[in-house]
Formats: sequence, structure tokens, C-alpha cells
Amino acid sequence: MNAITSGLLNNGADVKLLSAFTRKHPLTLDTLDAEYVDQVNLEGVPLETDLDFRDAYIALLNGDSYNISRFYSHQFAMVLKRILSRSRYDVVHLESLYTTPYIDTIRMHAPTALVSLRSHNHEFQIWEQRWKATRNPVNRLALRHLTNTLERYEKSVLSKVDTIVSISSTEGMGYRNWGFTGPIHVAGFGIETPKSLHDVGFSSEQPRTKNGVKMFHLGAMDWAPNREGVDWFLGEVWPKVLQAHPRSEFHLAGKGLRPDVWTDVPGVVNHGEVEDAAAFAAQYDLLVVPLLRGAGIRVKIVESFSRGIPVASTTMGVQGLEIMLPDSLVQAEPGDFADALIELLKTPERLNELSEAGRYAARRCFDQDKIGADLLEFYGQHVRI
Repeated sequence: MNAITSGLLNNGADVKLLSAFTRKHPLTLDTLDAEYVDQVNLEGVPLETDLDFRDAYIALLNGDSYNISRFYSHQFAMVLKRILSRSRYDVVHLESLYTTPYIDTIRMHAPTALVSLRSHNHEFQIWEQRWKATRNPVNRLALRHLTNTLERYEKSVLSKVDTIVSISSTEGMGYRNWGFTGPIHVAGFGIETPKSLHDVGFSSEQPRTKNGVKMFHLGAMDWAPNREGVDWFLGEVWPKVLQAHPRSEFHLAGKGLRPDVWTDVPGVVNHGEVEDAAAFAAQYDLLVVPLLRGAGIRVKIVESFSRGIPVASTTMGVQGLEIMLPDSLVQAEPGDFADALIELLKTPERLNELSEAGRYAARRCFDQDKIGADLLEFYGQHVRI
């Protein structure tokens, strides 16, 4: 959301930003750049998204998607109404599916605005992965119901938006297959990329063979796919890697990481939550992304590219990134992941090649200003004059 907004601002667009926030994901204005907050006239509205059994039961009876309905707030709708009534907007850019319950409010108070859905992924697929991975029969039944109602909603909402901005061509093709006939623009995840290969990152002179390669994983451990991925990696992959390369190290950090987990695994260091993620990552040689389902660390992959930190990932971990330069990282199916890592560590000088290729890929594919310029041009072609 920040990358898209910054990319539009840096290309001359006037942007008003309205954001919902929850207890789990609060809006802390003092941590944001004051100039940015002023530029977008940022407003935040608190949203209560915790499980409410009464609302869940009503959604069940009505056949509605509880995943979606819990993101609707009358207070947010009133603030949105006020904003749209006071100024004329060419485009209302909806960041993610969970903002679409407010489309009727937008249509009523901004009838000439282009309503565009920014799609991060097909949301129902994440829930589909969850119920298929769940063994508890009661949870499996509940999650399957949530998946089915979410899929129905996700398909039905396509008739209410004018354009779609998908994060990859794969998602865009999915919407075409669902029958969406409007304009689709692909805008990948963007970051502020360094202009020089030497702006950030570790030194190419850093020794890696003498003391072993130091790998790391940085991710939110309150997100189930990250926990499951690390569990799988430490149980199935790490023992093979350590046997082939005994001096290797694997460092873990992230939000919600308890300091007492995985501490008994040889070669593993648990750092818990760290204050500065960038400073933490800069200490190590290789980011490992052992995702088996879902998403959640793709941001870290792109950030690592921009800092010249090599990346090794499962194919699921890079799904949707549309990396046009496959030599910028090591990726493999889960069954082949251990062999791919072992082979990489046989030739540590390849890490330097991955570092340079990753930085080039960041500038070529993930620069937020380029993404913003292309998106602004797309909107310019479709706004109602």
C-alpha cells in the first residue's frame, strides 16, 4: 500500500489515503514520515475484526462470507462518505478485496470515479490451502465453508469494479477466467530501490567458506504459513544441509517468534523479535524462504534483492513475484530444496553472482516509481472525463 501510494505521489498524482487499522495491526503515525503523512492527508479508522460468534452465525445463516463481513464498519463508511462528498476524485483505488464492501458507498457519493480493485492474490486460495492442510475434522469443515463463501464473494464482486490492478499476470489471468471483461493492469510489488549497486548491502569481500555460510529467515511467526514452513525446513531440509556442510548456521527472527522454540536444533540461532529487520538481515549471507503455502514473505524477497542479499526459496515462496531474471535466486520444489541448497553451498562464490543479479532484478522489476508511473498512465486511459 505504501509502495503504490509513494509511486503515485512521486509521479505527480494527488493522493488521499484512508486506512483502516486493527489492534493486531495498529496505525502508528509517529513511525511514519511526517512529510508523507501530510502529502496524503492520512486518516485512520479503527476496525474491530476479532472473531464474533454472533456475526459469524448470522453470516452462516445468510450464506455470506464472514471473512468479508467482519471488515465492514459503519464508522469507516461514514468517514468515506465525508471524504468523497467534499472532493472530486478521478479514481478510488481499493487496496485488497477486504475494502470492497464499501463499493456501494463509493458509487453513491463518487458516481463518476473509476473504481479499481488492487488485488494482492486470489484470497480464497489461501483459505483453501488452510482447510486442505487441517486434519481436525471440525476445523476442516468450518474452514472449507469459509473458503467456499469467500470464493463466491470474490467472483461476484468483479461485476462491481471498473478495473483490476493485479499483482501478477497469473492473478490477472485468473480474473479473466472468472469472466471479468474490464481493463486489467499488472503492477507487481514495489520498493524504493537503490540507484547504485553499492548503495547498500554486504561487501563482496565478506568470507563465506572459512566459517561456513550463515543463512537466515525473517518473517512474522504469528502467520501460520511461516511457522509451518520453518517447521518443515528444520525437520526435512536442515539436517541434510548440516550433514553436507557442518559449519553452516541458520538464524531466525521475526514478529511473534517465541525465544524458546527451535533452540534445541543444531546450528540454529533464535533471535526472537528484532528492532531493525534491515540491520539483522545485513549480517547474513543467504535468505531462506521455505514456504509451502500461502504468502507473507515476498516483501522480504524483494527487499533482499535490493540490498544485494542472495535468496533461496521454494517455488511457492516466489509465486506471483514474476521474477523475469531466474538467475537472481535459487528456487526449487520442496522435495528438491535440500539438494538445491547443498549444491549452492558447494560454490559459495555463486552467492556474489546472486547478489548482483538480485539488485539488478530489483531495479528492473520492482522499482516503485516505475510501477507508479505505469499505473498512473493506465488510470489516465480509463478515468471518466
